[in-house]
Amino acid sequence: MLLQSVTSPGRLARSIAVLLSIWAFIFIFSPFSFRLDKNNINYDDEAIWDSSLSRHDICRLYGWKPYQPRQPSDPPRKTYDLVLVTTELDLLEVRLNSTWDAIDYYVLVESSKTFTGRNKPLLLKRALGQTPSRFEAYKSKIIYHKVEHPDNFNSPPPTSSTGSQSAWQDFQLNAMFDQVFPSLSTETTSSTTSPDLDSDLHSSYPASLTHSTKNTTTSKLPSPRRPQQNDIILLSLASEIPRPRTLGLLKECFFPDRLTLSSKMHYYSFQFVRRPSWFSPTHEYGPGYLDRESSKEVEWPHPQATVYRGLDKTVRMGGKGGLRYGSGNGNGNGDERSSGKGWCMGGWLRLNGWIEKCAAKWLGGERQTLHNASWTCEGCFPTVAEFLLKNEEVYGPSTRHRLGADALGSSAVERERIVRYVREGKDLWADLHEQQSQTGEKSWVFEEVVNNTDVPSSLRGSSEGQEGGRLRYLMERGTRDGGFRDYETPRWEEGVEGGYEKVLGKL
Repeated sequence: MLLQSVTSPGRLARSIAVLLSIWAFIFIFSPFSFRLDKNNINYDDEAIWDSSLSRHDICRLYGWKPYQPRQPSDPPRKTYDLVLVTTELDLLEVRLNSTWDAIDYYVLVESSKTFTGRNKPLLLKRALGQTPSRFEAYKSKIIYHKVEHPDNFNSPPPTSSTGSQSAWQDFQLNAMFDQVFPSLSTETTSSTTSPDLDSDLHSSYPASLTHSTKNTTTSKLPSPRRPQQNDIILLSLASEIPRPRTLGLLKECFFPDRLTLSSKMHYYSFQFVRRPSWFSPTHEYGPGYLDRESSKEVEWPHPQATVYRGLDKTVRMGGKGGLRYGSGNGNGNGDERSSGKGWCMGGWLRLNGWIEKCAAKWLGGERQTLHNASWTCEGCFPTVAEFLLKNEEVYGPSTRHRLGADALGSSAVERERIVRYVREGKDLWADLHEQQSQTGEKSWVFEEVVNNTDVPSSLRGSSEGQEGGRLRYLMERGTRDGGFRDYETPRWEEGVEGGYEKVLGKL
């Protein structure tokens, strides 16, 4: 009878249902679930970091397990910082200086094409090859790579399904892993000390990445730069700088394969921060704040972090489903939700955040957002020419008028308009943002942060970021020239219909 009762299909189904219900109840209402708010983790609790808690304890506070190597003999966990560089060499220098102790290798990737497929100069390669180079002190950790585009590569029109600007951008994002890590994964100690490397890039780069054609001495000893399972991979643009304490936390914890290190979006310098237009002056613009109407986050949903799982199993960097713009990151405007696979994508799951979280965790598609984990400074350029180049890279030549200029040889009045908007913290792309607001997107405004101290340490604690310093423009833009190095303050000529003053008054 006992055997019959257990093997009865009806009783067996009811027993399984009861067990699953108990498991779901424990999972959903456990202390772990109460600690996390729909996978959005507030990282701005200074009390945690000022306490005596170890990083292992902090891992547990966020629902993560402390990292433990699989074998005692395993090499230490490494962090690879993958950075797509356009022209932001000053911000790159700030990044290297501020995160140096927390990063093992910087994979700096540069393309000769913009995101719209137009040619652009390789400024980073030129800077690295100069003698002396401004990056000389950092070369021991730098792995430089120029993106190799196929001869027949053509970009289809951009679609909202990928979240990126174009196929050019997706290709460059994927190249940061696909064109670099296969060589690193087979690299031996001899390749890092070979005398046959490209003389312009010195010995900081593997021969496979500098196209050396000479033979090198092989060795069975793996290079210390060779990636291992569970190594950390960061994916970002040069304008997105992770906080050092974020990097320290990631190294100590097992975190989800899709982790967003979100940040407030600063524009032109750390003097101005982007906030939603629907915020009133009494709103506290804090990390993790959600718009209750759209459930979109205020913070910029980049950069990203993942874990190395091998060449074939590591999350792809770009494209639909990729790390940067994959489903769950919305359209790049701040919509960040956890997401599973298959039936987890059903709309009914979104009605219940805990069901979505449970399904995503069960199917291996869990995402999380770590708030206030980075700094982002968009449009933080030292020259007007870089504004124009970045504008063309992102929006294409047809929208150059948004910056009040048609070409690099713009008239003095047009350049003055750019400088004035930057100096006063006005939106140079306001017309584009207005179009987005008409289609249902929230509009944004720039708010001044007086004497901002929440900046990378290399700006706050060095003479470079102080008055008269080379990087002062990253702290504030209030000078007459807006901090631009290629801009000369025009002479105010009277008698020509009021000179520039009358012209500017019409802009």
